[in-house]
Order: sequence, then C-alpha cells, then structure tokens
Amino acid sequence: MKIHGSIALVTGASDGIGREVALALARAGAAVALVARRNDKLEAVARDIRAHGGRALALPCDVVDSGAVAAAAAVAVRELGAIDILVNCAGLGIWRHFAEIGDDGHRQMMEVNYWGTFHWIRALLPAMRARKRGAIVNLVAGSGKFALAVTSGFSASKFAVAGLTESLRRELFGSGVVVSGVFPGSVRTPFWNDERIDRAALPALVRFSPKLSARAVARAVLRAVRFGFAERTLPIFVAFAARANALWVRFGDLLFSRWLLPATFGALALRYLSTHWATK
Repeated sequence: MKIHGSIALVTGASDGIGREVALALARAGAAVALVARRNDKLEAVARDIRAHGGRALALPCDVVDSGAVAAAAAVAVRELGAIDILVNCAGLGIWRHFAEIGDDGHRQMMEVNYWGTFHWIRALLPAMRARKRGAIVNLVAGSGKFALAVTSGFSASKFAVAGLTESLRRELFGSGVVVSGVFPGSVRTPFWNDERIDRAALPALVRFSPKLSARAVARAVLRAVRFGFAERTLPIFVAFAARANALWVRFGDLLFSRWLLPATFGALALRYLSTHWATK
C-alpha cells in the first residue's frame, strides 16, 4: 500500500515502538492518529510530527475499553478521514514465573494485548472492507511464536494475537485489506524494566542477545504496510529460534534453557554477528 497521502492510526503511540512507528509513518507522508492513555505524551509526539510539516491527532484512549475505542475511532475519521492503516502497538508484558503473577496481571496482559488489538480491528475493519482498501499490522512479539519460562501470561496473549492475525489475513485475502504481523525480539524501550521483568530468570539466549532499536521495528512495520508481508520476525536469530522451536519443541527446550552453556556461547556469537544490523 502507498503510505504517502494515507491516513494511519497507531495505538501505543506515546512511547517506544508505537511512537517510532507513528513518526516513521508521518515522515513517509501519512496523517497519523495517535492513541494511548496519556494525553500529555501523545501531544508531545503530535507536536513533533507537526513541527516537521505532518498532520497528527492525539486521541487519549484506553484500548481495553471497547466503547472508548469506538468513540475515538469516530473522532479520528471525522478529523482526518477514513483510516487506511491501523498499527496495533499497545502492549503490556510481565515476565515472571506463573505463580508470581497475580490473576489481575494475567488478565491485564490479555486485556491490553489481545482485546485491545481486537477492539481496534473491530472498530476500523468494516469501513476498510467497504472501501476495499486497508492495511492492518499487529505488533506481536518473538515470544508470540515461542514461550519462555517466564512469559506464560505474555505469550498466551501474544499467541492469541498471532492466531487472530493469521486467521484474519486468510479470511480477508482478495478483499483489498491486508493483515500482517511483526514479531520483534527484545527492543530497547520502557517495556524492558526490572519492575516487570525478572532478568535473572531469563535464558542466556535472551539475556545476552542484542536489543533492537524501536526504529528498526518501525522500519519493519512500514515494509509490511508497503509490501503486504504476511509477517516479519526480527532480528535474524529470533526468526531462527522460532523456526527451530516450531520444527522440534525439544530443541526449543534446550535452546531456551536457562543454564545451557552452549546457548550462552551461541548468544554471545549472535550478539557480535547481529549487533550492527539489530541496533542501527
């Protein structure tokens, strides 16, 4: 899909990956509706876009509230026009052992990651289908393809998003609406913090691997929009790990073992091989 002159809406746009996706879409010539809960941070992103000659609209909204999503979608269409591109970046992750996460934590991850994605697709897809034009990109995660010992709730929610993405892509084939999934590994964003993530419990492959820049993920999103890729998994060692785990889950058990020495050496080697590509 051509991005220049299109209307895009990005959730989770106040920070991290969502912010970089919104800025990248604006640089490519799209008008962008920015969705997140904090209006002050959204307005900061909107000002940045406008300062460079772009069009941006801040839409404070909690993605777990279907009524608020429907109302925000109506405002976006009224102010900017019909939405051509939807990028679902809003997400929440708590990486701790299953028993260490309360019921509310597990439920909140499913509400934000799956239902937040669902609500925005539900709000915007009918008009896209009617116009026979649209691109939907869902930010999933590498751990939406394989689960780690500390990602039970997070992986459950992201596996749900991956399943929704794959099913909708096939359902909408030939309709003019293309659905894509982007599966990044660890990214340098506020998501990666000690409050939510038990780093000591992570396998060596994750602890020692380089972290992607949010801009690298944004570039992958724009390629998915432009070329209609079914999915993009990045960086390359995450794609390899996902395929290895899919081919033989016992190999995945070894690859993602917390204590496996070869995994440590492998991760260090991958760090040197992929640091420049992953972080530029």
